[in-house]
Amino acid sequence: MRFAGLVLFFLIPFAVASQQPVASSRGKILDHYIQDFSKIDGPNASTADLSNIIKLLEQKDIPTNSTLFCSMLFQKVRHKFLKRYTQFATFRETINSGRYNCLTGTALYGMLLDYFNIEYSIIETNYHIFLLASTSEGTVLFEATDPVHGFVSNPDEVKKRILYYKQNVIEPEAKNKKYYEYTFELYKTVTLLQTKGLMYYNLSIDAYNRQNFESSIYNLAMALDMYNSPRMHEFSSILLLAVVDSKLDKNVKDNYVNLIQEIRKKRAPVMASRN
Repeated sequence: MRFAGLVLFFLIPFAVASQQPVASSRGKILDHYIQDFSKIDGPNASTADLSNIIKLLEQKDIPTNSTLFCSMLFQKVRHKFLKRYTQFATFRETINSGRYNCLTGTALYGMLLDYFNIEYSIIETNYHIFLLASTSEGTVLFEATDPVHGFVSNPDEVKKRILYYKQNVIEPEAKNKKYYEYTFELYKTVTLLQTKGLMYYNLSIDAYNRQNFESSIYNLAMALDMYNSPRMHEFSSILLLAVVDSKLDKNVKDNYVNLIQEIRKKRAPVMASRN
């Protein structure tokens, strides 16, 4: 998904015995990721469908670091989990019901690439996030929100996509809404843990748009604990002003203002720039 504009806004072991612990260890790590990310907004997600996809991919007599393998991984995940784009979908919803956005889809791809020991980078821009993976034939691009042309392996096309993402252009999803434009430019690599922070950030934006300031403040604090991002600091200023200008009870307003100011003091702003 495009990050919400504020709406105001391997080598196969020779011995079978040595293969099992490796698979088991990787499986435990993947399961930890799935459950940890799912708990952001609710109970654990079911991993049965994901396990089936992994089994199917493991049965393929194809090198895991090949473009073909990455393409198959992309398509199987897309068909099973990326069914309906939803701006504020959570990771648990992506696993359980197929509602997704660019953030949840990209995180899921990252987890599976981790499982298969495929090198990758998750790239964050102002309003979008995507993934670059390294194969034996070169770099491929994973675009979770493009069901038809989301897997890009042609080197020239990969370059074109990257140049486009670097423009940081907002693509409004509704003409009757006003979208906030950030005062900085982002094009940087983020970790899986940082994508979890961005998921909390999206929950904070969603709560803000519904004028649920308590939830917005809580999720913003959680987001900043995982990722000290300039987008979150900029949003904290907007949230603070909105609370000050609100018609909330004075005691409630003062408490919210203090909470936001405490969040801002604990986490110094970071500079954002193009790589």
